[in-house]
Amino acid sequence: MPAQNDAGQAPDHSDAQLVHKRSADVAYRRAWWSLALYPLTFAAAFVIGEGLISLLTGNARDAAFWQVLVGAIPALLIFVIPGILAVTQGRKASRLGRTAGMVPATVGATIGIGFVGVNILSYVLGLVFG
Repeated sequence: MPAQNDAGQAPDHSDAQLVHKRSADVAYRRAWWSLALYPLTFAAAFVIGEGLISLLTGNARDAAFWQVLVGAIPALLIFVIPGILAVTQGRKASRLGRTAGMVPATVGATIGIGFVGVNILSYVLGLVFG
């Protein structure tokens, strides 16, 4: 016996497509909204990173490499959370048929990778040029 919907009729493929489209739209919106978390995670990353370095050393300029890592790794991981969310939801939207989902995914990944890259570069340049 074929499956029936609530009205007692055989399910229509358009119902499944509608659910599929709604799921894609939800993932697409979530991908864009996740990018709005960047200002919050920026502030949290700054407080956590600077706070950990301040707890470990009295002067951030005199911090040992391991102290910099202890402060930087959690801070950078917190900062990239919106990018990770944007990539996962954007790829989900794309996979479900909303190919525009790759736009917020790309934006989120670019911001996250760029921020991490700038921080690493500034630390290395600070070491090289003192």
